[in-house]
Amino acid sequence: MVAIHKEKTQPFVVSAPGKVILFGEHAVVYGKAAIAGSLDMRAYALVTPRKDNKVRLLLPDVDVDIAFDKSTLGRVDIGGLGHPAEIETQVPEAIKVPEGPGRTAVLAFVYLYGGVFADVQGPRNAAGFTVCVRSLLPVGSGLGSSAALNVTLSAALLRLCGKIDASIATAEDKLLVNEWAFRGEQVAHGTPSGIDNSIATFGGFLQYTRGQTPINLGSSHALRVLITNTNVPKSTKALVAGVRTLRDCLPAVIDPILESIHGISLRAVELFQTNGIAVQGSNDMHIDELETQLQEIIRINHRLLATLGVSHPALERICEITSSTGGMASKLTGAGGGGCALTLVPHSAAGSKTESKVVADLEDDGFQCYRTVVGGSGVCIESGVGAATIEQWIEGMLDQHLSLVPSRRRLDRKADAANRAPDADEYLGIVSGFSILPSSVIAMLAPSQH
Repeated sequence: MVAIHKEKTQPFVVSAPGKVILFGEHAVVYGKAAIAGSLDMRAYALVTPRKDNKVRLLLPDVDVDIAFDKSTLGRVDIGGLGHPAEIETQVPEAIKVPEGPGRTAVLAFVYLYGGVFADVQGPRNAAGFTVCVRSLLPVGSGLGSSAALNVTLSAALLRLCGKIDASIATAEDKLLVNEWAFRGEQVAHGTPSGIDNSIATFGGFLQYTRGQTPINLGSSHALRVLITNTNVPKSTKALVAGVRTLRDCLPAVIDPILESIHGISLRAVELFQTNGIAVQGSNDMHIDELETQLQEIIRINHRLLATLGVSHPALERICEITSSTGGMASKLTGAGGGGCALTLVPHSAAGSKTESKVVADLEDDGFQCYRTVVGGSGVCIESGVGAATIEQWIEGMLDQHLSLVPSRRRLDRKADAANRAPDADEYLGIVSGFSILPSSVIAMLAPSQH
């Protein structure tokens, strides 16, 4: 058993990035290399203490607000499960898991709580808390929204029970977070590759080959990118099956294409390790050449994937607009067939009229665009922003952006008195405020912003 000494927990925020596949889609299924990077579109979990024995999980983006008794959660035994996805068989009847898009997230939370707190004794095991998660990652778009959620939940629970440091600074802490996050991903996906949670935990760029330990490419610098959501639904399973059918019919034709995609991934590794990754706005003399070569292999990679039949007219239209308007290279990212496209924005165009014109043209065609960076920080824990505590920062943002008086009493009156009475949850107003802040404000908590 792990005995934890009494210590007052102050509100803190855990955040973890999404992920984007830069090179190697579909070829990775056949043992080829893929390159992925952390995306500075993140999931954010506000964690606040309570004075009762309740554990409240609030997921505003999927309309989940559920309160558990800690004694009920304590009866969850994951030790006898053959696989984390079997957690539903161990959920006590007293825990009502909602139907709908938030169901898997709730089951993952129950599993993670049951595992992380299983050997914890002392006041922290008795104290209640609230976790409110805001995700800026579109669900089902191939950008790692599930992994970002599971990394934030894992880090939050491990921090609450004292198994990781408050700053999550050590490699050992991150390995522990990654281990539990992978189990959360198993609840959600059954047999995940592990690359999504690894990216969300460690950040940066990873080289991944199926059956091998991911290789950290050793850069914490970031590339400016544009992520464009086609808003076209896709089936990863069907797309992967389609490529397999094509390969089974024409192995002599398809295998060289997969090998060429593998070669592109290896070339990207060489570029990253030889030149480093360009920081936004850097004056490094090698940036122009690096970006030129990256743009070329981005274009080639997309054409090869299109040859495999996994592109889509919407993805081709994005490639056309970004090339003709801004001279930028784009490719599908993930399984294709819709989903998202990735565009590399040269450092000379970052924040320019050219970039704005590209975004405007894409949005005029009905696409949804996100200006962001890839290759930045992994999971982070913040107890404040500058000189302000998290509580003070949220109150200030409410007052500034929503013209709301940051009064806990005002927000408290909106809550259900039975489960969220102000005398049991002194941070109720802060949680409520965090749940309604605009996404653009939540994004200010990203490590890249301070």
